[in-house]
Amino acid sequence: MHFLTFSLNFDRNPGLEEGRLCLRHIEKGTLQVWVATSATAGKQFAESFHQTGGMIPPEYRVPGLKFWTVDTKPISMKEKKGVEGNFYQIAPFEVKTDKGGVRGDFGIHKDANVPGSMGCIVLTPERFQEFEKQVTQLAKEGKDSIPLFVTYS
Repeated sequence: MHFLTFSLNFDRNPGLEEGRLCLRHIEKGTLQVWVATSATAGKQFAESFHQTGGMIPPEYRVPGLKFWTVDTKPISMKEKKGVEGNFYQIAPFEVKTDKGGVRGDFGIHKDANVPGSMGCIVLTPERFQEFEKQVTQLAKEGKDSIPLFVTYS
């Protein structure tokens, strides 16, 4: 079974903190690691996942959410500023955090505008290209989605 993990430190230094998006297999271990981020430099503080523009919430801060899922078939968003290419939707579409924050419309995409995102997980164009190769292969193998686990330190 394949799954993704995303980990990131809360704001420790000036500027945008970068984390790691990892593709893992339950028996084979870690298959691929990409540098990735979520939110913008000013929204990477502890508890920011409760507010619009903050980091994607960890599933343990969303009551009833065991894990996120990432679709392996992309949505084309070539015309959407900041995405300008494929968007791999993260479900559920909208959630309420344990402190009442309503968040949603998350995905994994290339970072096509200013560095960072409004909570999506973003990668540089080169890293995103490698991510797409891996996810395309999973889709060819018949996987419609893969679990995603999010952690911060």
